Amino acid sequence: MKFLILVAIIGAALADESPLKAILKSPLATLKLYSSFKGEQHLAFQAAEDRLRFRLFRKNAEFVAEENSVEGEMAKFALNFFSTMTESEKQAWLGFNVTGAELSPQAPSSPMLSASSLPPTKLWTNEDKVTAVKNQGGCGSCWTFGAVGGLETRYAIKSGVLRNFAEQEYLDCVYEGQRDGCGGGWMNACYEYSATAGGRLAKSVDYEYTGRDGYCQGSNKPDGMIAARIKGNVPVRKSEAANVEALAEGSLAVAFEVTNRFYSYSSGIFKDTSCYSWPNHAVTAVGYTPLYVLVKNSWGKNWGDQGFVRFARNHHNCNLWNYSSYPELSETGVADNGGNDEKTDYTADEEVKPDPDPECVDVYPPCYEYWCDVDYVRNDYCRKTCGVCDENACPSGTIRCSDGVCRHEHMC
Repeated sequence: MKFLILVAIIGAALADESPLKAILKSPLATLKLYSSFKGEQHLAFQAAEDRLRFRLFRKNAEFVAEENSVEGEMAKFALNFFSTMTESEKQAWLGFNVTGAELSPQAPSSPMLSASSLPPTKLWTNEDKVTAVKNQGGCGSCWTFGAVGGLETRYAIKSGVLRNFAEQEYLDCVYEGQRDGCGGGWMNACYEYSATAGGRLAKSVDYEYTGRDGYCQGSNKPDGMIAARIKGNVPVRKSEAANVEALAEGSLAVAFEVTNRFYSYSSGIFKDTSCYSWPNHAVTAVGYTPLYVLVKNSWGKNWGDQGFVRFARNHHNCNLWNYSSYPELSETGVADNGGNDEKTDYTADEEVKPDPDPECVDVYPPCYEYWCDVDYVRNDYCRKTCGVCDENACPSGTIRCSDGVCRHEHMC
């Protein structure tokens, strides 16, 4: 009933705009939406803080409503757990930082492949070579997740076994004695650490993630690199073509600049033109199609498209192509017989499929089926979700009663 009550408050008189925009015009409906949101997110604040969080929520709701109304926008945006955070709280979820790092030369990792020899689509998620989405939390450890993601798919290709490796070992050990790993870092340093430690990295099950930088226990944990060793870091040339070429052979650790639009991303193909600074977040590229590059984030499955984002091809994507790398692996000749770790259940579409009826779309996505009981929402905003593309059809879960009106069966 969450949004049903809110939408009903607005009434059919406001049917010329999106439900969220209509809700935001009513202080009472906005407060009810905020209360519902806090319940869904399991949030509770004292009175003074609650007023601050409500202002942040309303600002973000207005932003989401505006972005979703932009004509021609290929991505969709939604409220999420960032919607009540301050800017400093949001930034704690980033962490790409190359300050003081000695940048490796940008050289090709292998002989150049001709464009015609590359597969037009390569999605490692669809080949069971990507682990389940992880969550870094409010520690700026994205650089460890980007690096581990860049390793896991390539190890799976080498060994035939999908292994969930330990971000915590990198967080504890890479900058030990230098700085707090939750304050940021970069992926190349992870691979270089492993190389100097004999090519090792623990499995997550043996070195669990805590979300804080602790004492390095790398030498005390079992080595999870059974079938291959990490010999070092392989940089990728700074171009989209080079990144796609490297992606055809395995996953990549990549970085880009996060903007407000990215925090609110929900689904679709993301093309950000609002960035203006340097990369601040590390992630893992896990595939591509002619239309987008698929990226696995480290903010859990409740962010974005089940934890993933699709970056538009033929676009700079806020420096996405400029800091990419992957680990150089050497096979040990030893079989990894430990069995596969959990893979992601996300399956990416290889192409964007047109709607069966191009005239029948959700005007305000995302729509929810429980909105469909409200006539003007069903008929004016959410026709596709509510199954009324065919004017004679009834919404999902209802039937046409003898009087010609669509209702739930028990109400006929």
